[in-house]
Amino acid sequence: MITRAVGLVFGAAATLIGRLRYAQKFFVVGLVLLLPLGFVAAAYVELQRDQVAFSAKERDGVACLAPLAHLASRVAQARHVAVTGDGGSVVLDREISTVDAVNRRLTSILGTGDAWAGARGLIIAAQSATGPASERYEGYNAAMQSILDLIVRVGDASNLTLDPDIDSYYLMDTLQFRLPVVLDNAGRSADLAVLAASAPASARTDALIDLGLTNGVLTATRATVARAVATIMAKTADSGVRLDTGASFRRLDDAMARLTATLAAAVKDRRPGDIPADVSDAVRVAATDFAAQAATSLDRLLRVRIDGFSGRAERVELATGLAALLAAYLFVGFYLSVAWPIRRIMATLHAVAGGDLTRRVAVDTRDELSSVARALNETVARTEAATNRLAQQATHDTLTGLPNRALVLDRLEQALTRSRRDGTLMAVLFIDLDRFKPINDSLGHHTGDEVLIEIAGRLTTISRGGDTVARLAGDEFVVICPDLVVPDTATGTADLIMTDLSRPIMVGTGAAAREVTVGASVGIAFADQTGDQTPEDLVRDADVAMYQAKQRGRGRVVIFNETLRTAVELRLRTQEELRHAITGGQIRPHFQPIVDGVTASVVGFEALARWQHPARGLLGPGDFIELAEETGLIVPLGAEILAQACARTVRWQQHQPGLRVAVNVASAQLADPSFASTVAAVLAETGLEAHALSLEITETTLMADTNAAAETLRAIAALGVRLELDDFGTGYSSMTYLRRFPVQALKIDRSFVAGIGHDREDEAIVEMILNLAQVLDLRVVAEGVETADQLARLRRLGCPLMQGFYFGRPMPAEQIDDFLRAPQPILS
Repeated sequence: MITRAVGLVFGAAATLIGRLRYAQKFFVVGLVLLLPLGFVAAAYVELQRDQVAFSAKERDGVACLAPLAHLASRVAQARHVAVTGDGGSVVLDREISTVDAVNRRLTSILGTGDAWAGARGLIIAAQSATGPASERYEGYNAAMQSILDLIVRVGDASNLTLDPDIDSYYLMDTLQFRLPVVLDNAGRSADLAVLAASAPASARTDALIDLGLTNGVLTATRATVARAVATIMAKTADSGVRLDTGASFRRLDDAMARLTATLAAAVKDRRPGDIPADVSDAVRVAATDFAAQAATSLDRLLRVRIDGFSGRAERVELATGLAALLAAYLFVGFYLSVAWPIRRIMATLHAVAGGDLTRRVAVDTRDELSSVARALNETVARTEAATNRLAQQATHDTLTGLPNRALVLDRLEQALTRSRRDGTLMAVLFIDLDRFKPINDSLGHHTGDEVLIEIAGRLTTISRGGDTVARLAGDEFVVICPDLVVPDTATGTADLIMTDLSRPIMVGTGAAAREVTVGASVGIAFADQTGDQTPEDLVRDADVAMYQAKQRGRGRVVIFNETLRTAVELRLRTQEELRHAITGGQIRPHFQPIVDGVTASVVGFEALARWQHPARGLLGPGDFIELAEETGLIVPLGAEILAQACARTVRWQQHQPGLRVAVNVASAQLADPSFASTVAAVLAETGLEAHALSLEITETTLMADTNAAAETLRAIAALGVRLELDDFGTGYSSMTYLRRFPVQALKIDRSFVAGIGHDREDEAIVEMILNLAQVLDLRVVAEGVETADQLARLRRLGCPLMQGFYFGRPMPAEQIDDFLRAPQPILS
């Protein structure tokens, strides 16, 4: 049976090879083996050359960024002189000439000529302005902004923002994004202090708010630079870079600490005149020195990287050449060791066929041909028909770091080829982290990056020497396990992965250090020997198994089988059921009360989606929202929830006027060009007044496409609908969104509310948000209130609105009527 199967599979190849002479056979086999070797080597060398070109362009960007950073520093100095009128004027001719020279050399590469021309014109215009100090200040602001925009453009055009190495990436990020902000805002703080001190009392409050915001930017940027420097110090192998970066940062950090403390005291005491110019000037000088050092260090790291790429390319070229020569030499020897004995055997056979039974064949090899020769000699000696048996066996013949998806598929293709050729067992492990998204959302992407780096290191340590560990995307990892002896080896590796990834991970440094814990769900797919599987098939099957592990409660290992394929088909059916549920009235909102922080009376509700499935009963958002977002069904689903919530609120307002309703909005809804018109149509159809509707948007939703989101939110705000920033405080861009988007209310994230009473940091954050909202005239809702102690503390802090299980869980609309008829306030 096995022989027949082998014959069916390899019969065509045997027939083709059988038509060739041995010289041709060896030529074809050698060509088939050497051509892929040459192709792979050439592709690798070409990849290294591309990396050299990529890094060389980064060096061009660094060469352009350094003088631009110095120019920004001088423009900030000139702006201050223009505002104060002290010291005449700052001449920028030398700095402009330096950038001119760099621009002439690199504009054809980076395409920054027009942008520099515009910035140059604004700088010259600011220098020549003769109006009041406030006008000269704005002129220099425009010039400074053009320089900052040019710095960002240079980084994008020179590949710096795509830098693949941790240490050089954070050096780039500090040089391109952080230090220019420090230069601008440090100088701006002194300028604003001068303007505020000379402003009338009616305008001084606005100036103090601007000073407070500037101080917030400096404080946040200082923390970001500190984290970047910590990463650089931990990851770079260059001791000189570590020494220089640490020294530069310490000087800058000391200067910024003095400046932010001075600003905070001046704003608190409402005395902007207490801000001396030399404090901000010290920050500017330190930031300028840091920028120069960062540019030098970054250039040094890039030179080392280029040397590494070039060296690897040369070594591969040399090794490939030697391998080709050796292969050719061995193939010739192999051919001669086979061809010559065969000629002797053939000659003997012809002689025997001619009747010469005394003919013998002499073969001096020690392989199968000598057995053939002996058998032939025995046959001739017994005057029996000669038998000829020839056996041929196929001989069978392994990036540091984590490759991306494209390279994984390439390596998987090679592993599959080896597996089929060698008859060995091979498995793919698909790993998805558990509880990673809450860490990313609550602690920030920098913390998520720390977690992913640690996970990658643990996976590399756990895996065998010949395994390939890769990260596909986000928190998804793959481990390719070739050459397995038994399947238990793969499952044992998966168990080790789950155990090791469940250990706590320390993130942050110093006082900000904390432990986080994730976990992993693992799917395993084994390669078969049919030859029909593709790398994509194996990854898909392992992914399906991993998803099933998630469905079974996370922290599990599941091996792919046909039953899981059926489960995938079930998911597709669920998708179709969800589509019909949206149009068939099965999607219904449940409502959670929002209460007055002082009286605990109900002022409104948040509408939360539920699915009344005809067979599975009431399903929460965890059962279908992710599927809806993945398939785009979240847009019609969200519209349905919005329409029902508005209609119900109109009914309730007949008995309790003034009730409001809040509805969550997904990123896909904001990206939908018709979303604003959908909101307007729902308001018109239900009769709900626009100010009684709030739309809750998370920072993650806004980050999906900030430009499209800004346009849509402006259109919605024009209708009179309130916009609330949900989960406020968990993202590092929240302050930016307050200025960019027409937000009218903040929802304090439940993670901070949960810490009230036992976590001083969380309570300080809640108090800060409340103070900020009061200054900016924003409403605040604290969500996740679950205890009387939390209620009492929030009341003492002056929180106006609250929401949580303490006041009521989400309820179907039918129960809200009874809920509203209950005594008010609800805690009485």
